[in-house]
Amino acid sequence: MKKKLGIILVMIMAAAGLSSCTSSMSYSDYDFDEYMEVGEYKGLDVAPYTVTVSNEDLYTEIENRLQAAAETTDLEEGAAVEEGDTLNIDYVGKIDGKAFDNGSAEGASLQIGSNSFIDGFEDGLIGKTIGSEAVLNLTFPEDYQEESLQGKDVEFTVTINSGTREEVPDYNLEFVQENSDYETMDEYEAAVREDVYAQKEEEAVNTQKTTLWSEALDNTEMKKYPDRELDHYIEFNSDQIDDMASSYGMSREDVLASYEFGDEEEFAAVNEDSSKLRVKQEMLIEYIADKEGITYTDEESQELISSFEQQGYNESAIERQTGRTMEDYVRIELLYGKVLDFLLENANITEEAADNQQ
Repeated sequence: MKKKLGIILVMIMAAAGLSSCTSSMSYSDYDFDEYMEVGEYKGLDVAPYTVTVSNEDLYTEIENRLQAAAETTDLEEGAAVEEGDTLNIDYVGKIDGKAFDNGSAEGASLQIGSNSFIDGFEDGLIGKTIGSEAVLNLTFPEDYQEESLQGKDVEFTVTINSGTREEVPDYNLEFVQENSDYETMDEYEAAVREDVYAQKEEEAVNTQKTTLWSEALDNTEMKKYPDRELDHYIEFNSDQIDDMASSYGMSREDVLASYEFGDEEEFAAVNEDSSKLRVKQEMLIEYIADKEGITYTDEESQELISSFEQQGYNESAIERQTGRTMEDYVRIELLYGKVLDFLLENANITEEAADNQQ
């Protein structure tokens, strides 16, 4: 069931940019005690964390930084193709001398090594030159997705129009001095190690917070659910199916099947459970914030809105993707973060908790 609940979230994310209509919602007019029985959320036990940074962690991060610093260059005509190059190609595929459906294309993009084509196609282009033509005599695999092509011999005539190559810098003193404020590799590695430690520590703290949140949720029983919010999310999730079907030219049944839902009845059951969980979480956030006097400032609200907008999420995009107005979504996000901080600040860090979690 947890997997299916997660699928609901995936569908909502996939439907971003599709149409929906959202009105503002607020839990301020509810008597929480009428809807929920909140258990312990202060003084909960949570495991301590230990953070270490291995040499493997260090050099993995350095490799990531090298990749980020890579520069893309255009390959000149006559340059030999190498593994990792991205090519622009035309190709014509023929079986028994005749072209077949979907076997030809012009201006196709292909990264050598991506395994986007059948075995031998990409390897057959390595060493060939930009601007040249290559003839590849290959065989479709016996288990090829198109049954009519399984095991068939095929000839591809490929024209290599152009290509690009990512040049990843070597890790050396020159790279360190050009890409950081450090003069030696030892200083650079010490700083990178500190960065990796900070990332791991943040992940460990977030794990503590989400563990506490899950326990607080488990300690809370819902007496009933507010119809307004529950019906809204159920309808919102269902509308995403119709919007996706319309956008991709599929039937509603095909969309459900693509997300492994057997039928409408199964989707409806998971949709209701997913919507109830979302309402429960939102109501518990609001409940704890109200009881503990947790608030946020206008400045924090504007900072989060600016962050969303920098990522390309304006008010309408937030509404389409979350089913809530920007104001409502920013409120619940800010309060959620502060509630998590509160839970950890008021938790007991115990070795016993660590034993229980293993």
